Amino acid sequence: MKIAKWIIVCVNIPRFILHILFFFLFWAKCHKDVAIGMVHHKIKGSLVAGFLYLLTFDKTYRNLFYYRIGTYKYLMYYWVPPHNSFVIASHSEIGEGFLGYHPIGTFVNAQRIGTNFVVRNNVTIGNNRSDDDNPIIGNHVTINAGAVVIGRIKIGNDVVIGAGSVVTKDVLDNCVVIGNPALILEDNGVKVRKPLR
Repeated sequence: MKIAKWIIVCVNIPRFILHILFFFLFWAKCHKDVAIGMVHHKIKGSLVAGFLYLLTFDKTYRNLFYYRIGTYKYLMYYWVPPHNSFVIASHSEIGEGFLGYHPIGTFVNAQRIGTNFVVRNNVTIGNNRSDDDNPIIGNHVTINAGAVVIGRIKIGNDVVIGAGSVVTKDVLDNCVVIGNPALILEDNGVKVRKPLR
């Protein structure tokens, strides 16, 4: 990290005293997100230094941190606000290692999301009929820019959903899915072109 950025992080530490406290209180839920964020931002150092960097320079990371600590966020939410166009539904169950790549305009409203989930900008994950009609997403899933994943569907493990795809049907493990309506482009490493069932 450049010296100027370290100085900015240090100046902001008084704003983040409660954040640091809750980071340690919720260590099990938060530390993997920070580790992944540090790799993404090419930050070297301790997890606490990485945490402070993310709070300072990645406003969307605050959304994830506030999701992790639940209602305690209201103790610090107003003087260190999250990004207002990245929403994570509070009832969603999300595994560790969540990474948002510039997730502006993104709405995450799944029943459950596994570990090491990556989401990009302008993604919608949610229901299309009722509040309990949300997707279940497996481990190691990446959803790219502009994709829509809606309905009571299951997305398997190790799945990549291409930019602009519209997914309204189940996706099996180890697939790459693209298009509107979505097609399977790759299945277990084999190139195919077949519709979702």
